Amino acid sequence: MLTLELLEKMLLVAAEELKANTTYLCELDSVAGDGDHGITVGKMAEAMKQRVEAHASEDLNGLLDDLGMTFMNINGGSAGPLWGTIFSGLADAVEPGVTAVEAEGLRKMFAQAKEDFMDISKAKPGDKTMVDALYPALEAGMAATADLQATMQAVAAVAVKGAEATAAMVAKFGRAKNVGELSLGTKDPGAVSISILFSAMAKAL
Repeated sequence: MLTLELLEKMLLVAAEELKANTTYLCELDSVAGDGDHGITVGKMAEAMKQRVEAHASEDLNGLLDDLGMTFMNINGGSAGPLWGTIFSGLADAVEPGVTAVEAEGLRKMFAQAKEDFMDISKAKPGDKTMVDALYPALEAGMAATADLQATMQAVAAVAVKGAEATAAMVAKFGRAKNVGELSLGTKDPGAVSISILFSAMAKAL
């Protein structure tokens, strides 16, 4: 069961892990992008930490929706709006006032997040984007079981595998596609940041 208290714990650990990897993410982004992905992720991580520590949310919907809106308003490329869409999607599947969801509710959250993301992004698996880690992770979550820890471990494992796989891909989407073959050998920063997010959330459990 995912409770509000557990979600807060998971997000706090994720915020710390993301902040610890901001330089690494900037280095990855400097190969084919502006080199600022880590800065944007750091801003989102700090916002996540502050929101959770304030304990201002009374339910799952409120916490996730607030984070989604906050991320969407963070300047620094596409990461903010994309992460905002994921978190808002997770929130959309939970009725206001609900402070805990069983496996079925968790499956709905992951499914809604994927549906909302697909509405705004045309990237496909294999394009060397965050989608290569995100879609497998959300799909693993859509198969959630009663064991939350096992579910999140599965989500994290496929996210990491997806991010690792991007090193062997040539970028076909976004700014990175302009460098073509030069992107080979380097993991996509968006996919890596997603893998860090889910890995940390699993670690927190």
